[in-house]
Amino acid sequence: MTQLRQVQIVVPVADSGFESPLPPLTTGSGTVVLPWPRPATDLSCARSRTVPALVLENELVRVTVLTGLGGRLHSLWHKEDERELSANLPVFSPAGGSLVYAATVDGPGGDPVLRLWEWDQVLDLPYQVDFWLPAGSDRLHVGTRVRAGDPRPGWWRFADDEPAELLCAGSGWGALELFRMKTSLRPTPFSCLGFEQQPWLDLLAGNMPAGDPNSAPGRSLVGRHWRYLLERAPENWLSAYHLGTARWFARDLEGAVAAWRRSIELAVSPWAIRNLAVAEYHRGHVVEAAELLTAAAWSAPQVPQLCEEARGLLLVTGQPAEADALRQVQTRP
Repeated sequence: MTQLRQVQIVVPVADSGFESPLPPLTTGSGTVVLPWPRPATDLSCARSRTVPALVLENELVRVTVLTGLGGRLHSLWHKEDERELSANLPVFSPAGGSLVYAATVDGPGGDPVLRLWEWDQVLDLPYQVDFWLPAGSDRLHVGTRVRAGDPRPGWWRFADDEPAELLCAGSGWGALELFRMKTSLRPTPFSCLGFEQQPWLDLLAGNMPAGDPNSAPGRSLVGRHWRYLLERAPENWLSAYHLGTARWFARDLEGAVAAWRRSIELAVSPWAIRNLAVAEYHRGHVVEAAELLTAAAWSAPQVPQLCEEARGLLLVTGQPAEADALRQVQTRP
């Protein structure tokens, strides 16, 4: 018999610091996980933490899924062999993400299916992941599904079943998209709008208000629908900043630079200056990029990710003294 239950487990977790306010315009692997910024993870500062998890278990296998940070498959334990079948680092190092929605669904034969949902901001569509462990089986079945408007999805017969019990509520980004689309997209359970989504709700109402340019700008949404709204919204430094990021991910480099420069004309912010530095680096103007990035870092030394980017570029351009000065300012209490 297969069982699904909620538990709390203790795992060694690297200290990820506070969330970066910088959009991942470039990454080493080329993978983008907007709207999730990259955390400042420190593997040397790992400590044991109690985290929520869901356990799917039958007579032969025990599966543990972490519902935070994207629904990570944490453990696949074979009971008879008494061995771990999944590959795990000794320290859990969060790479970005947030809580996902999780619910139980009745699968084939009445066995519970663990279903996770989230909204992919880059592809601009919701996705669904199912974990199914049939009774008496030593094989975990994992199915994925995206909702792209197809009225006749060809998938398992229980793919559209209503969740029997909501086990975990995730971020509000999916709920924001459904609010924009004026639809429910059942059976996805997106429902929790929060303060992070408020500026975008304001944009849907006609105007995205701008606060202090030295405060973190929040996450950028880059889908074509949001880009369309930002193009037509009343101008302020924040809407221009987000418009530049949306244009960047639409591969409109010149348009992104123009929007970020306009944002700085309206109000100088370290966020737009930093993004201009990334654009200059992308063009091959390394010295100019270092100057811009250093200026952004000096104006926001409390942001470790910004200071780390600036120090790295200063070293590349042969300015170790400037890099060390920035490091000392950052570490000053």
